[in-house]
Amino acid sequence: MRITLVFATLIIFFLTSCRSNKLQKKGVDIGKANVDSTVTGGKLVINELDFSQIRFKSDVDLSSKAISQKFPITIHIQKDAVIWASVSIGLEIGRAKITQDSLVFMDRFNRRAYMGTWNELSAASGFELSYNILQSMLIGDMPFPIESNDQINMGASVSSVLQERNGMVFDNKIDNTVQKLFEVKGKDPGSGSALDLSFKSFITENSRMLPSVISMILSGKTDAKLEVKHSRIEFVESGLSFSFSVPANYKIERLPGI
Repeated sequence: MRITLVFATLIIFFLTSCRSNKLQKKGVDIGKANVDSTVTGGKLVINELDFSQIRFKSDVDLSSKAISQKFPITIHIQKDAVIWASVSIGLEIGRAKITQDSLVFMDRFNRRAYMGTWNELSAASGFELSYNILQSMLIGDMPFPIESNDQINMGASVSSVLQERNGMVFDNKIDNTVQKLFEVKGKDPGSGSALDLSFKSFITENSRMLPSVISMILSGKTDAKLEVKHSRIEFVESGLSFSFSVPANYKIERLPGI
């Protein structure tokens, strides 16, 4: 199994001054509050991550029917625009650039580049995937903005938001104490495919709370499990590199099926 497929599968499932922080603080578990909390002003409040650019150093544990692999990854995100990632084990062996419309992966070991779209990826996985879902998974935000026809159930400690998008149903759980999303369960009633996303531990960096341990399980046409542990984080206003160019001697192919 080529390292490119491992690298691509990871990215799919699933991204002025600069302050760098090693995550040495103990993570905070949420979604298990044992004291009452209130919903601010009678309205559900969710703290979304405010940033321009962010860099993660992360460790990944990926398993599916085809592969089982652990590896480090560096991820740069330009909010709502670009996710850039690099896998290096001594030397860089893979690089990816993902936008709202396209996915491009380079396999430096085999000198190949793979290109595809979110529509192709969704067809291969049996579950509709998107840039927003991937970005949300990495930073701990809601995959979809709340709309007027969404069903909001406000509880004392935990509230839920039920959303229907593109024929799929998503159940989002929010911890009212810290006003953060901690679990998303998505299901396609037609195909039976399901997405189970959980943020197992949170930390606060630069006065912003975000997940440090992320778990995602995709079941149905494709069965896969992914766990991402962020080990280092940098928030910046600008200046991160998103450099990506496919050398002329690389063989270009369509993105392989999962």
